[in-house]
Amino acid sequence: MKHILAVILIISLYSALAEPPFELGSRHIQGTGPVEIDGLVYSQTYSFAELYNGFSNCSASDRWVCDDFVFDDNYYVTEMCVWMIWTGEQATQMNLVISEDDLLDSDPNTNTDVWVGSVPCINTFTGDSNWGYDIYETYCIINANVYPELDAGIHYYFETQAADVTDNSFILVSVHYIGDSCWLNDGSGVWQSLSGMMPYSPDLFFDFYGEPVSALEPETWGSIKTLF
Repeated sequence: MKHILAVILIISLYSALAEPPFELGSRHIQGTGPVEIDGLVYSQTYSFAELYNGFSNCSASDRWVCDDFVFDDNYYVTEMCVWMIWTGEQATQMNLVISEDDLLDSDPNTNTDVWVGSVPCINTFTGDSNWGYDIYETYCIINANVYPELDAGIHYYFETQAADVTDNSFILVSVHYIGDSCWLNDGSGVWQSLSGMMPYSPDLFFDFYGEPVSALEPETWGSIKTLF
């Protein structure tokens, strides 16, 4: 069954981008929703009712997925959640990149990285299952010494990859999107937008948690970089 899911999802991405997605199976278990955490500063949170598809983001095959966001205030990002399917081994680390759309062309291929890190993650079963696999909330805590410091009104992209697994992993996306749809990188280093390439323009499920910049004074990525 593991091979079947991997084949279906990969085919949906690479060889059938213009085709309808595979249909959702029946709901196996009533989900309880994401864990409530104080400090939510941006939300495209998971909803089984809006689940559309999943795309490979496994480090072993150097695959990445990204999506855009804009904050309404200046924040340090302290935690992050995405929602995943693991076909075998579950990651204990996630690679994260935040880049800025400084050319204002809504294309992550021309962005400038403003924060890069590999952070520990905890995978918690949501209570939902689909395609023969359980769906997990993957919750990451960012080291207090290197919180991303992000500004209000800036068009950023959030890039992510399962860091330490060889079994394939799939990050989950929604049928709806805010701003731009999500983008995929198949290891070639080139981002490809799914907007207009599929029946829906999907968005990543992800949440950011944080604190206003005025509330914390940690070492930021910018200041850490000057030490090297």
